[in-house]
Amino acid sequence: MYFMGEPVFIVDTMLGRVARWLRMLGYDTLYYKRIDDWRILKIAEEENRIIITRDRSLCNRALKRKLRCILLEHDTIEERLAFIAYKVGIRLFIDLDRSRCPVCNGELVRVSKDKVVDKVPKRVLEKHEDFWVCRRCGKVYWLGMHWRGIEETLRKSRAILSKWKERGLRV
Repeated sequence: MYFMGEPVFIVDTMLGRVARWLRMLGYDTLYYKRIDDWRILKIAEEENRIIITRDRSLCNRALKRKLRCILLEHDTIEERLAFIAYKVGIRLFIDLDRSRCPVCNGELVRVSKDKVVDKVPKRVLEKHEDFWVCRRCGKVYWLGMHWRGIEETLRKSRAILSKWKERGLRV
C-alpha cells in the first residue's frame, strides 16, 4: 500500500492517453482497457491510488468512499495534464531516470548501446547514444523525432497551469 511520496494513479478506460502521459512523466499509473468501476474503486482503496476519470458517477462513488478522485472535464491532453498538476502537483517535465514504460507501466532502465544492437534499427543506433529498456516488457526507448512533440505538449501544459494559478482557478 502506498502512503507517502509521489502520487500513484488508476485511470479509467476512457483515458488511456492520459495514463500513457502520466507513465512517461514517471508516475505509477494503472490502466486497463476493460475494467468495471467497482474494481477501480477497490484497487484505489487497497493501493491508495488517485482515480482519474471522466465519469461523474464513478467520481461521486469514489468521493463517498473517501477516495481521492480527479474528474477530468477537459478535452485536450495539455489541459488534462495541467489540471492533474493543479490538483496534485505532478511534474510537467520528463525526468528520464524516473520515466515509466507508457505501454505497460514498467520501470525503465538506462542501458548501453551494445545492449540494444539487435533490438533497434541500424539507423537509430547510428544517430543515438542513449537508450532505455522497460524492465517488464522489454520495449526499447530513445529520444527520437517524437521528442520535440512531447516537449511541446508539456510546454503548453505548463503555460495553461501557470495561467490557472494566476487566476486562482476554482476546482
